[in-house]
Amino acid sequence: MGDDAEPVTPAARIAAITARTRQLILMRETGPKRPAWHRARVQLIWRLHDALRQAHHEEREAQDRSVRREGA
Repeated sequence: MGDDAEPVTPAARIAAITARTRQLILMRETGPKRPAWHRARVQLIWRLHDALRQAHHEEREAQDRSVRREGA
């Protein structure tokens, strides 16, 4: 949980964000029916979408760095 935790790889982060987004999308059918709840749910889905985009970007940068190191 603290400093003893292993670093999270970009692929693991992407998988976790994707799973959470899928859960939120499916909650439309099973969650509360109030409009305010759905607004909050949609906002969270978009935040997760942005986090997923950032995680993919970080993964590409890490791959580019490793390729540069191997080529040097």
